[in-house]
Amino acid sequence: MTRVVMSDVAALAGVNKGTVSRALRGDRRISSETRQRVWEAAKKLGYELNAVASGLSSQKTGVIGVAVERISSPWAGTFLGAVSGVLNRFKMELMLFEAGTSAVSISNALRRIESRKADGLIWVGERELDRAQLDIPVVRVGMKSRENEYLVGLEQTSLLKRVQTLAGNRPLVYRGGPYAFAGFLSSLQSDSGSGTPFIIWDGLDELPVNEKPSLICGSGQLARLLSVNCLCLPARQLGVLAARVLNNVLRNSGVRPKVTFVKVPLVFPSDEFILE
Repeated sequence: MTRVVMSDVAALAGVNKGTVSRALRGDRRISSETRQRVWEAAKKLGYELNAVASGLSSQKTGVIGVAVERISSPWAGTFLGAVSGVLNRFKMELMLFEAGTSAVSISNALRRIESRKADGLIWVGERELDRAQLDIPVVRVGMKSRENEYLVGLEQTSLLKRVQTLAGNRPLVYRGGPYAFAGFLSSLQSDSGSGTPFIIWDGLDELPVNEKPSLICGSGQLARLLSVNCLCLPARQLGVLAARVLNNVLRNSGVRPKVTFVKVPLVFPSDEFILE
């Protein structure tokens, strides 16, 4: 028997797939007439009607908001793909927003997420959210936990020690750009020591002229080109963990740690890969 898909329901109801999705989730922007037509088409075709009805009766939309500061970040595609993969397994839909970095733009994104009745939010950013705008579980992907939020972040202690070991007794210079993910390394910056400075590039959009870094954060391709050490953001692991934690919170089941840390891989020019 051929599996019925959303496009089949859309064709029978005379609407597009987006309208079908919103109608079956109970979106109030869809007219009652259109919603009824979609429901009748879904029932006639046997399109997972029981699962949809169960979601509506429990006041769940099956929609998860994901807000990131910059969608243009080099790691965004990998992260979002990992989140989407987990959500798909649990028949949930990802709703993506670029929140920006200003308080106003983030507030606008939260307002839109609330209006779409998302069941939960994955927030990728360091700014504190105005929780008065949200009454849903939040999983933060970043460096600091907030009250009533779950955190999936980077393990910093061992990473700081590794970088200190690499730098030795040399002066350390940290250069962070708009796509930086290891800003905590700036705490190691020091003018003391001897020898050539140990220079860290982290998420730069413009590379300094006539300067070779000792460590690059994020871009493995650039690190290989320059034959230097690289800290690789574990974007996929962060996405998988964030989605799993939020799913477990929403279902009130499984492991729901308030704080989860992921180790950052360090890759040497020889392509030797270590986590410790």
